[in-house]
Amino acid sequence: MSNPALEYESLLNRLQRVDFFLLGCIALVLCMGLTFIASAVHGMPEGSGGFLLRQILFIAMGLTVFVALQRVHYLVLLRQAPLLYLIGLLLLCGVFATRPINGARSWYNLYFFKLQPAELMKPILILTLAYYLMYRDSYKQLKGLIFPMVLAAVPLVLILKQPDLGTTMAMAPVALVMLFVAGARKRHLALVCASGFAGTVLMWFFVMKDYQKRRVLAWLYPENYRLAEAWQTIKAEIAIGSGGLWGKGWGESSQSNLPEHHTDFIYAVAAEEGGLLTAGLMLVLMYLAALSGLGIAARTREPAGRLIAVGCVTILATQVLINTGVNLGMLPTTGLTFPFVSYGGSSILSSFICLGLLVNIGTQQEVVLSKESFG
Repeated sequence: MSNPALEYESLLNRLQRVDFFLLGCIALVLCMGLTFIASAVHGMPEGSGGFLLRQILFIAMGLTVFVALQRVHYLVLLRQAPLLYLIGLLLLCGVFATRPINGARSWYNLYFFKLQPAELMKPILILTLAYYLMYRDSYKQLKGLIFPMVLAAVPLVLILKQPDLGTTMAMAPVALVMLFVAGARKRHLALVCASGFAGTVLMWFFVMKDYQKRRVLAWLYPENYRLAEAWQTIKAEIAIGSGGLWGKGWGESSQSNLPEHHTDFIYAVAAEEGGLLTAGLMLVLMYLAALSGLGIAARTREPAGRLIAVGCVTILATQVLINTGVNLGMLPTTGLTFPFVSYGGSSILSSFICLGLLVNIGTQQEVVLSKESFG
């Protein structure tokens, strides 16, 4: 029989180890996201109320999952990683039987929101790689990198086939970073990176579709594509530049006709209406959240927990870098959201799962069973 006193004491001990600074940073980012989503959708045919209400419901759903994750030890979830990976692959394959939306087959229409399995695959891939790497040392040899890279490559190929270049770009660094933290040789990882670059060149000729190639060319030569593929980026740059230091004020964005301005280009709206200070604060908060996540990884001596924490930080940080890079014209246009800020149920859910895993790991104290120090 369970002892209520011991359970209560265990709960108190876990609460004392919660990284409230991390949660505070994310809470502020969420509030900023709701503020600028309400502004971005103001005047749209559906009205701001519908989008804002749905985003609040998405956040409530994400918080529910976050709380549920705290009731399950992350090592219990880790043992289910192979099954979760298989389910994730099946979901990724299933979208090819759905009707395309904006030319992509990436969503399941659940009526109350559109589920994007690629978003769920982010934390699933992290758990799967941690499950494989935690007590093995074969990855310290070059041939030992093959299997974990294949584990990462299979879902990436399926996501790229949808096509979803943005999510593919965000997930690609996860395997490399987790292998590096696990102790893989730097020269071996450098060779993998070189192979990846060569593969990217081959993708240009054999994989990438014409519109994806035009997006890359529009990034390199925006003036030649200013009325087509480069139009979104140019409009976003104008919005960011016109905001100045203090911004124009809430609801004063001049880029309301910018496509996906409440999702992929929400950062441009924040920069125009809130200025450099607000847009900079958003990045600083995410940077501090990432540092807190790395702090959890550094304090965690259990191998799998550290790997999961690093993977979660990597995926969130990479998303921020790519999203802001696209908004600033530093990267080709891709459909990728800003974590906890952009409108979208799947993105919010995926981000909260990563946050839930981080907090779960930070509040646990595990006995280290490995024979040597980790990393």
